[in-house]
Amino acid sequence: MTTGFISYTHADTALKEQLVQHLAPLQREGLIDIWHDGMLRPGEHLDPAVQAALAASDLVILLLSAAFVASEYCYEQEMMRAFARQRDGTARVVSIFLRPCQWKGVPVGDGQTLSEFVALPKDGKPVISWPDADTAFDNAVGAIRDMLKADRARSARTTDARTLQPNTAISTPRPANASNLLGIAAKPTDLDRDRFLREGFQTTAALFEQKLAELKASDPRIDTDFERIDSRSFAASAYLDGKRVGQVSIWHGGDMWRNALCLSYDTATSTRNSMNDWLPIEDTPHGLAFGARNAMSHVRPDGPLDAAGAAAYFWDNFLDQVRSRIR
Repeated sequence: MTTGFISYTHADTALKEQLVQHLAPLQREGLIDIWHDGMLRPGEHLDPAVQAALAASDLVILLLSAAFVASEYCYEQEMMRAFARQRDGTARVVSIFLRPCQWKGVPVGDGQTLSEFVALPKDGKPVISWPDADTAFDNAVGAIRDMLKADRARSARTTDARTLQPNTAISTPRPANASNLLGIAAKPTDLDRDRFLREGFQTTAALFEQKLAELKASDPRIDTDFERIDSRSFAASAYLDGKRVGQVSIWHGGDMWRNALCLSYDTATSTRNSMNDWLPIEDTPHGLAFGARNAMSHVRPDGPLDAAGAAAYFWDNFLDQVRSRIR
C-alpha cells in the first residue's frame, strides 16, 4: 500500500480536511494510507514526527497556495525535501493548487520550477475557482486514484512475470521418464525447499539493508541499524533523534518453523521460539512460493509470494511499525 503525506499550511486546514474526506474511498480500497500533522497526539514533538513521516512516505501531496509558498517551513522543510526525494527516485510528488497564486516560477531545486510538473485539479485550475470544492477535489483525487491503480497493476504484472521465472518460483526439473511424458510434474525436493527458503531470506536481508540506507539518507534526524546476526537471521532498527521507533528481527529455520520466513518485533536477540508473522513455503502450480494465507499483518497479500514479494511484505510491516510510533 502506498503511504501518502499531506503537506499544507494551517491557513488551508479547512480545505485539507475536505481533501482527506475525498481520499477516504482510496484508503478503504487499500490504495493509500494517508498521514498529516493533524494526526499527531498531544505531547508529541511536532518537527521530528513530521520529518520522519515525510521521509517514510511514498507519495507527497502538496496543497499549494500563496500562504504555502510564503511559509518557510512548508517550502523549505517539506516541499524542497519532497522534490529532492522525487529526484532520487524514492518518492513521488503531486501538487494540488488550492488558491490562485503566482506558482509557475517557484523553484523546486536542481534548476526546476513548479511549472515543469503536472498540476491538479485538471489544468492546474485552483480548487476555489471551480463551481464547488467537492467537484475540484473529486477531479484531483480521481487522477491520484488512476495513478495508484496503474501502479498496482504494473506491480502485479511484474510479480506475475517473476513467478513464472524458474529462478524466482522454483519449478523442479522433471525426470526423463514415463510420468513426465504424461505431464505429471515432479514434486519439489527438500533440497529445492532449502534453497528457495535461503533465497527468500537473502533477498529480504538485502532489501532491508538497502531500504534502511535510503531511510537514513532521507533526513538527518533519522538513523538506522542493520545487524547480520548469523547466516539465518538479521535485525533492523530505525531511530528518530536517537530514540528507537522501529525494531524487527527476521530469520528462517529452527525446530518450530523449519520451512518458513519468520518475523518478530521482539529484541534483536530473538530466541526464535515465538514470532509475530510468518510466510511458510507452499507448493503452487508454478513451483515453490511463500504462502500468505495465514499472514498476520492487517494488510494481506493477494496470493503466494516470490522472494521479492516476501521481502517487500516484511519491509512494509516494518515501516508500518515505524509510522505508528511517530504519529
